[in-house]
Amino acid sequence: MFFSQDEYRARWRKVEAAMAARGYENALVWQRSAGTYDKLGDVYWLTNFYTFGTGQDPASEEFGAPYTFSAVLLRRGREPELHIGLPIGDIETTNFACGELISHAERHIVTGLADHFRTQGINGPMAVVGDDILPASYDRLLRKQTPQIEWRVDETLLVEPQLIKSPRELDAFRAAGEIVTAALTAATEAMIAGEPQSEAAARAAGIILRGGGGFHRIDISHGARNERFILSRDLYGYNTQAATAGDLVTVWIYGPIFEGYWLDPGRTAICGNRPTSAQQALLEGTVEIVDALVAAIVPGTTARAVGTRGAEVARKFGFFDSPQECFPLFGHGLGACFPPYLIPVGDTDVGPIGLKTLDQPIEPGMVLAAEAFLTHPGVGTAGYERNFIVTASGAEILDKTPMLF
Repeated sequence: MFFSQDEYRARWRKVEAAMAARGYENALVWQRSAGTYDKLGDVYWLTNFYTFGTGQDPASEEFGAPYTFSAVLLRRGREPELHIGLPIGDIETTNFACGELISHAERHIVTGLADHFRTQGINGPMAVVGDDILPASYDRLLRKQTPQIEWRVDETLLVEPQLIKSPRELDAFRAAGEIVTAALTAATEAMIAGEPQSEAAARAAGIILRGGGGFHRIDISHGARNERFILSRDLYGYNTQAATAGDLVTVWIYGPIFEGYWLDPGRTAICGNRPTSAQQALLEGTVEIVDALVAAIVPGTTARAVGTRGAEVARKFGFFDSPQECFPLFGHGLGACFPPYLIPVGDTDVGPIGLKTLDQPIEPGMVLAAEAFLTHPGVGTAGYERNFIVTASGAEILDKTPMLF
């Protein structure tokens, strides 16, 4: 295990404090892994557990999809219980951290959980994290079989406990940064040289895999597709076409790069590296926005203040003069998944998805992303993203790929 048992106990204490602050005695955290990374981070972060298999197991009331779903039951004053659908004999029990490991392999995992709640006398309010990935059939079955429980969806319960990373988590992020830097640099250089997108993706993937890591998507785009939106529309994030001289090219790498910790840096460049004056202005302006966002990151400031500074710089480069076709944010949190800590575009009352974290002070130990997407009509769209650790003196950059080639 990359993390010690003591590290997991420290995480449990933080979650228990968050539960107490919100008035919860009990909470249930769902996860799906196997062939997908949907919400992989939460149960994994709590216990180091993840499932194997295809991820294509059918979700039904008769079959428990044992290779896909698992849950952690958190009860104040007790160590967490890890509930799984796999037989105990199929897993390495020394690779997990929990107070008790309970298998429901012979039954439906939801039915097993419901019976467990009854035998343990668990009733009343229950916070649930992962409502957004739990299949509707599972949710219906769970509610039908637990009339004594008042289910309270709380998708932000783990945000605060996960926000400040431990020294060992920062070690994982630094390792991820070294891997993704080499991968992003290699893929961007391949696109500048006019190689096919698939070759650029293969170069990046090879570096990540040889480094012992993984990824969710290597996203590459070029040419006319970059006129309005830079991310790929291809099924796998890339195709077999090559850019031609003068094309805008973008490369984004995102996913659980090392030990399940997510990074998602991106770069824009020009195939052939001979930009027009308009292209150069677009790229340099976007970089200046991101650089200003990173420079604004100091302990004690807020996401709102950083977003306001980013908007001031973006205004110089026409950000508000024409419709922008990309994401309405300037950054976000990073962790074992994408925590909903957002840096807005300018001074807004709530984040783009309604999460009110904008006035929470930025603290050392956070890991954040600063990004900007800028559209100039007739020229195209450029995008850049940097990932970094917040330190007492500012930002420690994790992705060291050049911003401008």
